[in-house]
Amino acid sequence: DGAEIPSSYQFQSNMVADEDLKPGMCRNVDVDKRLTVPTRTHLRFLVTATDVLHSFSVPSLGIKMDGTPGRVGRIHCFIQREGVFYGQCSELCGSLHGFMPICIEAVSPEMYAAHAKKWYK
Repeated sequence: DGAEIPSSYQFQSNMVADEDLKPGMCRNVDVDKRLTVPTRTHLRFLVTATDVLHSFSVPSLGIKMDGTPGRVGRIHCFIQREGVFYGQCSELCGSLHGFMPICIEAVSPEMYAAHAKKWYK
Protein backbone atom coordinates (compact mmCIF):
# COMPACT_ATOMS: atom_id res chain seq x y z
CA ASP A 1 0.00 0.00 0.00
CA GLY A 2 3.05 2.27 0.33
CA ALA A 3 3.98 4.73 -2.40
CA GLU A 4 7.05 4.40 -4.57
CA ILE A 5 9.07 7.46 -3.57
CA PRO A 6 11.71 8.74 -6.02
CA SER A 7 15.28 9.30 -4.92
CA SER A 8 15.40 12.78 -6.48
CA TYR A 9 12.91 15.52 -7.21
CA GLN A 10 13.37 18.65 -9.31
CA PHE A 11 10.86 21.43 -9.90
CA GLN A 12 10.52 25.17 -10.23
CA SER A 13 8.48 27.45 -8.00
CA ASN A 14 7.92 31.17 -8.29
CA MET A 15 7.06 33.93 -5.86
CA VAL A 16 3.33 34.69 -5.58
CA ALA A 17 2.59 38.12 -7.06
CA ASP A 18 0.97 40.74 -4.82
CA GLU A 19 -2.33 40.58 -6.72
CA ASP A 20 -2.50 36.76 -6.29
CA LEU A 21 -1.94 36.72 -2.52
CA LYS A 22 -4.66 35.04 -0.47
CA PRO A 23 -5.42 35.69 3.22
CA GLY A 24 -2.75 34.08 5.39
CA MET A 25 -0.04 34.15 2.71
CA CYS A 26 3.17 36.06 3.37
CA ARG A 27 4.22 38.73 0.88
CA ASN A 28 7.59 38.23 -0.89
CA VAL A 29 8.19 34.79 0.71
CA ASP A 30 5.26 32.58 -0.36
CA VAL A 31 5.61 30.57 -3.56
CA ASP A 32 3.19 28.97 -6.00
CA LYS A 33 4.58 25.46 -5.38
CA ARG A 34 6.07 24.55 -1.98
CA LEU A 35 8.77 21.95 -1.56
CA THR A 36 7.08 19.23 0.52
CA VAL A 37 9.34 16.99 2.60
CA PRO A 38 8.72 14.41 5.35
CA THR A 39 9.55 15.00 8.99
CA ARG A 40 11.65 12.58 11.07
CA THR A 41 13.57 11.53 7.94
CA HIS A 42 17.16 12.25 6.95
CA LEU A 43 17.10 14.62 3.97
CA ARG A 44 19.84 15.55 1.53
CA PHE A 45 19.63 18.68 -0.59
CA LEU A 46 21.78 18.94 -3.71
CA VAL A 47 22.37 22.58 -4.63
CA THR A 48 23.74 23.98 -7.88
CA ALA A 49 23.21 26.96 -10.19
CA THR A 50 23.14 27.46 -13.93
CA ASP A 51 23.93 31.15 -14.36
CA VAL A 52 25.55 32.93 -11.39
CA LEU A 53 26.26 32.24 -7.71
CA HIS A 54 23.13 31.65 -5.64
CA SER A 55 22.69 30.65 -2.02
CA PHE A 56 20.01 28.22 -0.82
CA SER A 57 19.25 29.58 2.64
CA VAL A 58 16.53 28.57 5.13
CA PRO A 59 17.64 30.07 8.46
CA SER A 60 14.95 28.43 10.61
CA LEU A 61 16.30 25.02 9.56
CA GLY A 62 19.94 26.04 9.89
CA ILE A 63 20.56 25.52 6.17
CA LYS A 64 22.75 27.67 3.94
CA MET A 65 24.54 26.31 0.89
CA ASP A 66 26.04 28.22 -2.02
CA GLY A 67 24.96 27.16 -5.49
CA THR A 68 27.88 27.46 -7.89
CA PRO A 69 27.58 26.90 -11.65
CA GLY A 70 29.30 23.64 -12.63
CA ARG A 71 29.42 22.26 -9.08
CA VAL A 72 26.98 20.34 -6.92
CA GLY A 73 26.87 21.12 -3.21
CA ARG A 74 25.31 18.78 -0.66
CA ILE A 75 23.73 19.59 2.68
CA HIS A 76 21.94 17.30 5.12
CA CYS A 77 18.91 18.10 7.24
CA PHE A 78 16.67 16.35 9.76
CA ILE A 79 13.35 18.11 10.44
CA GLN A 80 11.71 17.02 13.69
CA ARG A 81 8.45 18.99 13.58
CA GLU A 82 5.81 19.78 11.00
CA GLY A 83 5.51 23.32 9.69
CA VAL A 84 6.31 25.77 6.94
CA PHE A 85 9.85 27.12 6.77
CA TYR A 86 10.75 30.18 4.71
CA GLY A 87 14.07 31.24 3.24
CA GLN A 88 15.51 32.95 0.20
CA CYS A 89 18.56 33.29 -1.97
CA SER A 90 21.05 35.10 0.24
CA GLU A 91 23.67 35.81 -2.42
CA LEU A 92 23.75 39.03 -4.44
CA CYS A 93 23.07 37.24 -7.70
CA GLY A 94 21.51 39.95 -9.85
CA SER A 95 18.72 42.47 -10.21
CA LEU A 96 15.98 40.04 -9.10
CA HIS A 97 17.97 38.78 -6.10
CA GLY A 98 15.30 39.88 -3.63
CA PHE A 99 12.65 37.84 -5.43
CA MET A 100 13.93 34.28 -5.02
CA PRO A 101 12.01 32.88 -2.04
CA ILE A 102 12.26 29.30 -0.77
CA CYS A 103 9.29 27.69 0.97
CA ILE A 104 9.64 24.23 2.54
CA GLU A 105 6.60 22.48 3.99
CA ALA A 106 7.42 19.65 6.40
CA VAL A 107 4.62 17.10 6.85
CA SER A 108 4.27 13.77 8.65
CA PRO A 109 5.74 10.72 6.88
CA GLU A 110 2.22 9.33 6.41
CA MET A 111 0.98 12.53 4.79
CA TYR A 112 4.11 12.65 2.64
CA ALA A 113 3.52 9.07 1.45
CA ALA A 114 -0.02 10.05 0.40
CA HIS A 115 1.41 13.13 -1.35
CA ALA A 116 4.01 10.97 -3.10
CA LYS A 117 1.40 8.46 -4.21
CA LYS A 118 -0.61 11.28 -5.78
CA TRP A 119 2.25 13.14 -7.51
CA TYR A 120 4.99 10.58 -8.26
CA LYS A 121 3.58 8.11 -10.77
